Amino acid sequence: MTGDEMIRATAEELRNFISAKAIIGDPLDLGDKVVFSIATFGFAFGAGAGRGKAEEGEGGGEGGGEGGGAGGGVKPIALLVVHKDVKGPEGVQIYSLTKKGQLSEIIETVGETLPSVVERVGGKVLEMRKACAGEGEKAPEEPEK
Repeated sequence: MTGDEMIRATAEELRNFISAKAIIGDPLDLGDKVVFSIATFGFAFGAGAGRGKAEEGEGGGEGGGEGGGAGGGVKPIALLVVHKDVKGPEGVQIYSLTKKGQLSEIIETVGETLPSVVERVGGKVLEMRKACAGEGEKAPEEPEK
């Protein structure tokens, strides 16, 4: 197969791959709503061929080679939700899977800071127990874990 033939064959395969179905997934019917996944994809390919004569002293003769390669990826970026019982644009919602909303940022922040807060509060409770026990008072009970 020549380099031109490889490029043509690769382009034909890509033509079969590139379609609206690759971007918008099959509908998922959930009763009162239908959900579609939306994706982005990218790809790259290359092919080449070469022929040449070897220099004298390098074995002489003719040689050549051909090669090709391709790569790609698909990434979900959004969910499209169509509510069956709501007419017009109000019945359509798009949820981004790539941008963080305020709620997801709050949850992430709480998740990152909660362990250190629990550790600090736990340390203060132990200090209070020791201080109370040293003054002859009854120490606060250890919280259950």
